[in-house]
Amino acid sequence: MKVSIIIPVLNPTSRLVILTNELIKNKFNDIVVVDDGSTNDYKSIYKKLNKNIRVMYHSVNLGKGAAIKTGIKNIKTDAYITVDADLQHSVNDIIKIREELKNNDVVIGQRNFSLDNVPFKSKFGNKFSSIMYTLKTRKKCIDTQSGLRGINIKYKKEMLNIKGNRYDYEMNQLFYFAKNNIDVKYIDMETIYEKGNPTSHFNALKDSYLVHKEFFIILILIIITLIIVIIMLYLS
Repeated sequence: MKVSIIIPVLNPTSRLVILTNELIKNKFNDIVVVDDGSTNDYKSIYKKLNKNIRVMYHSVNLGKGAAIKTGIKNIKTDAYITVDADLQHSVNDIIKIREELKNNDVVIGQRNFSLDNVPFKSKFGNKFSSIMYTLKTRKKCIDTQSGLRGINIKYKKEMLNIKGNRYDYEMNQLFYFAKNNIDVKYIDMETIYEKGNPTSHFNALKDSYLVHKEFFIILILIIITLIIVIIMLYLS
């Protein structure tokens, strides 16, 4: 089975070079890096990449989901694995995903959020997302925001048509799999967090709203309704 690697990046560091070199050593021969509108100060890093790596550019920042879609459009292998550029995914776990793809159409790595090195906002955010996902699908997923995902190319059209161009895209992927009864193989992966998680581009307020927009709209409507009821009771 031939498997491509898709790496969405924004303002990459030397970690991207380290990651791609390790992937090449482990016989990942088709690596697609999608630059999602990085500033010119960061683009020099691409000159340090192996010449066989394909780099594609968005002229402006369109979002992680849009970058992944650009990668999907430009692969012709049997499957692909999406990988974050900040070394939060170990190469050993990426290899595990590749092996699991031989017998599974969708494979997702899941982190252990009970560990001490996990930032509080990540623990809370993923717990909240997991609850929302379970309420909507009646299925369980402990790491809804995992960026380490392997998907068979037979779902290429469907993955390109999924709504969302930012972090909401990955959540909408999970909803699609659940709605269409597509089996997802979850595997435990190493939980890697640098103190303060400085390389993450996840905006807690903006991206959380995008991921759970329906829930927040319903919550706002409930609050408005309660306020109206209270006012009417007070005036009656």
